[in-house]
Amino acid sequence: MKNPPALDSRDDAHASGSVQPYLGSMTHRCEATGITVMALPPGRVDLTIASFLPTLNVVPSRPGARTDHYRFNGEDILTRAHTGEGAAHAFFAGGDLELSCYNHNWECLVEYDPQSFEATVPEALEMLRGRVPDFASEFDPASCTLACMAISHLRFGTPDRLFVEGLTIAMTARVLSLVRNGQDAVSFIGTDPRIARAVDYIETHLGEDLSVAAIASAAAMSPSWFQTAFRTQTGQPVFAYVRERRLERARLLLADRRLSLSQIAYTCGFSSHSHMTRLHTARYGVSPKQMR
Repeated sequence: MKNPPALDSRDDAHASGSVQPYLGSMTHRCEATGITVMALPPGRVDLTIASFLPTLNVVPSRPGARTDHYRFNGEDILTRAHTGEGAAHAFFAGGDLELSCYNHNWECLVEYDPQSFEATVPEALEMLRGRVPDFASEFDPASCTLACMAISHLRFGTPDRLFVEGLTIAMTARVLSLVRNGQDAVSFIGTDPRIARAVDYIETHLGEDLSVAAIASAAAMSPSWFQTAFRTQTGQPVFAYVRERRLERARLLLADRRLSLSQIAYTCGFSSHSHMTRLHTARYGVSPKQMR
């Protein structure tokens, strides 16, 4: 595939600000979300684009690009942009771009339809309190892994819409969770009260057949976002936290000899006496019966 030509923003044909027509065939458009994912080959890139669409560029492999000229909305951002392995350059607010560089390896570029961008990652944007960065550049190995998967899928197979779209949404949410106002790192801003509500819900319903969807609903979060936020703030996946709390409650109830082991198992939310015994033995090294 040929390297993309330099684009002249004075040409009315480029008024949309999209690079999609100029970057070859390794491109997939997700119509439902307005996302366009592109695998960028190694080579020279010279771009001048007005009204640049909201965009994310992930550099997943070493060595990174040799950048000669990098301006966004009239500002020289060369000193602000990481160009090595793991860099994620985000232009979420769109604008005017001037770029001259040489990509040594494959990169992933994502364009967003401004009309559907907010609907794509609403919770990630909420964590930024609506203050979307004009530009941000971060190192993030997780985004690299997602980008590599997307690049490989675009290069070597017929793109699967759901798979590519899922990777792209995950990349977008990941980068938005790492930046605030284009500079400061952020870690699920504003989720503490929600996670606290989730913990209260778990404690209140510990003896019931809990589900991630029900706990996430109590926290007013989507299941996928809740699972990530919960693990970030507690250090455990939801299922592991619930299991640990059930075992801790069971240990307290074992002191009451009026309760049978089956009653304790039911009260603590275990599916059966044997289920509680197996988990208790694995966790504490002794069976519930031996604890009495």
